[in-house]
Amino acid sequence: MSETTDASVLVLTSRLRPGLDGGHTVSTLQRAILLASSGLPVTLVTVDLHPNYQPFLDKFREIGLATDKTKIRNFLEEVRRSPDVLRKAAEPSLENTTPNKEVVADEVELDDQGVAWRQVSRNSDGAIVYTDFFDNSGSMLFRLPFLEQADWWRAPIVIDVFEAAENNQSKTRVGGLAGFGALYRAWWDVVVSQTRELNPVAPIVAIAEARQVGELFLGYEGVYLVHTVHSSHTQAPHNWDSPMDKIWSEWLSAAHKYDAVVWLSEQQSLDVEKRLGKTEMVSFVIPNPPTIPADSESILDAIASGNSMKPLRAIMITRLVSVKRVDHAIRAWQKVVQSLPEAKLDIYGDGPEKDQLQELIGSVGLEDKVTLHGYLENAREQARTAICHILTSSYEGQSLAIAEAMALGCPSISYEISYGPPEMISDGHSGLLVPSGDIDALAGAITSVLGDPKLASKLSIEAVKWAKSAGPDITLHSWQKLLTQITASGPRSGL
Repeated sequence: MSETTDASVLVLTSRLRPGLDGGHTVSTLQRAILLASSGLPVTLVTVDLHPNYQPFLDKFREIGLATDKTKIRNFLEEVRRSPDVLRKAAEPSLENTTPNKEVVADEVELDDQGVAWRQVSRNSDGAIVYTDFFDNSGSMLFRLPFLEQADWWRAPIVIDVFEAAENNQSKTRVGGLAGFGALYRAWWDVVVSQTRELNPVAPIVAIAEARQVGELFLGYEGVYLVHTVHSSHTQAPHNWDSPMDKIWSEWLSAAHKYDAVVWLSEQQSLDVEKRLGKTEMVSFVIPNPPTIPADSESILDAIASGNSMKPLRAIMITRLVSVKRVDHAIRAWQKVVQSLPEAKLDIYGDGPEKDQLQELIGSVGLEDKVTLHGYLENAREQARTAICHILTSSYEGQSLAIAEAMALGCPSISYEISYGPPEMISDGHSGLLVPSGDIDALAGAITSVLGDPKLASKLSIEAVKWAKSAGPDITLHSWQKLLTQITASGPRSGL
């Protein structure tokens, strides 16, 4: 790699499962592919409590989010295979903190090999009290208390670890691990050691993609730790000085301890600086890049020549959760079809609000105009046959959906929110921005684009041009610059 240090890269996150966690999963996997394409050895590291990641990796390869060289190491899978990692790390002096309650155990769950891997125990009301996890021989390995708090990874609990026993007849406690940090770090020691053995002279750079792993590995000796930020750090109304919840405020108070923090937008970086004042935080702004299709030039040529005939159709690609405000798009569509009766809105994604949104579609008489398609693999390809993409979120970290749509010649009509859309869309040039929450303005903007082929064509051309200017090569160069800069001196471990 000519422009950066010869580092070994570990991309850390909580979980990577097909169809879950939206753009977070997609961008994490794409980042791993991008860094690996430059010649760096990259390993994805997850702390998921799932016994077998191979089917997930196979699916990611099938849909283009992983390559034949993509490697994922998962916590539970590996400690079940090598249980002494936890048994040796357990401290006998740590006392049990699991609530002493009468419980009823669910049936033991078996893995793909027919071996016990998990058993949930509940109280008389059916609420989970704790979950037992078993090693690959079926022996009980550790017990995880159920936690209701949002920042569960910070809980001062003791996680019980048990001796191996034939047929799981005995549950002899070896000792305890002091919280999730000790649980994960026992395995993390192995991951780091094995990574270092493969290339003893290369610095190890860990890129934390989730706060629950970043915080727990902060200060690990001899490893550079970079933290990416995927979402807005504020609560409504999401201004620079809006309130923050406890999770974000505590994370920001320690952000200066990371070797670098990566923001997806310039505005979020500036807003944090404005809030905190001068700190020792090392910040980089590196947006997630759009995927540039192989036929990008053909898309441009077709639009410019007028040969790109699309149906009167808009799309949304989003999780069906409250912060996405999909109901705003549905209500706007009532007004759109008054001017354009044939206009259709196709929504791709799933989530807890699906039934509620379907009911809304029926109540406003749009059953034949608005369709909830559910989750669709590679849904971004739908942008090829849509005139525009719509985003109605309360906030974003950036919006990968906008970037992917623009790359396929589908300009976005978006609420002007924090963060991302105002830096991606040049209003009236490559897309349209409307005031956040203004359904009438949203409907007017959609109608103006769907009803004016010349405007739609102009926005489409500029959307593709923007995507090409913000593509993977630009992003890779920024990451190379970051790696070179932080590894020029020792890691901030222990600050």
